[in-house]
Amino acid sequence: MDTQIEHTLSEGSQIQIKSWNKADGTEVLPFFTSLEKLQKAIQDSESYLKMHTQSFFELTLGATLALNPNSGYGKEFTAEEIQGLLSGDFENSAQPYEYEENTQVLKSQPQPYPLAIAENLNRFLVSHREVTSAYLAKIHDTQRDPEPTLVIGLLIDQYLEDKQLQALKGKVGNVAIDSLENKKPIDFFIIDSNDKEGLSHYLLMETKPFYVRQEEKKKGFFARLFS
Repeated sequence: MDTQIEHTLSEGSQIQIKSWNKADGTEVLPFFTSLEKLQKAIQDSESYLKMHTQSFFELTLGATLALNPNSGYGKEFTAEEIQGLLSGDFENSAQPYEYEENTQVLKSQPQPYPLAIAENLNRFLVSHREVTSAYLAKIHDTQRDPEPTLVIGLLIDQYLEDKQLQALKGKVGNVAIDSLENKKPIDFFIIDSNDKEGLSHYLLMETKPFYVRQEEKKKGFFARLFS
């Protein structure tokens, strides 16, 4: 892959995506978060296609996908998970993970700070008045993940049903992922203000929010009269 020649496909072009065989013989379609990870995963010279993740999911709907295969940090997406992501059914597309009581999770601030995520979410969250503030952190469960994971925490002051929460997380996730040049998994959670020692406590007491809801100014008598 030393020589790179770029071509822009025209509308209506037909493409064929090469599948990979897993150890058990089943086929998956590989995709990568960066050209560097693609180059490390294969030895021969191959053509590759650069496209938006959502477009790739729509194009390959029904197939099993493998993110960053042959690397230390990847994930396999089933057809059901992809369908869930595209339809907004995040309950079926994402699997929750509960940390055991004695699990040691390293918490820190991401370096360099993801300014693009912060700026884009600042604009997005203005229209979601249920969110009072939002925070960024990096966590690393050394027993579960080979690399640290970026986490977005949302502090909410309104009651939301589970589906509403999942929809909000999904929208925030789309904005965050689209803000990353090199795509990677991001975790989301709702901050518990009563937490005295966990991740919620760390964000609220030891970090600064990248977004704070601006309270609306109270209208005066004449403003209320003519509004």
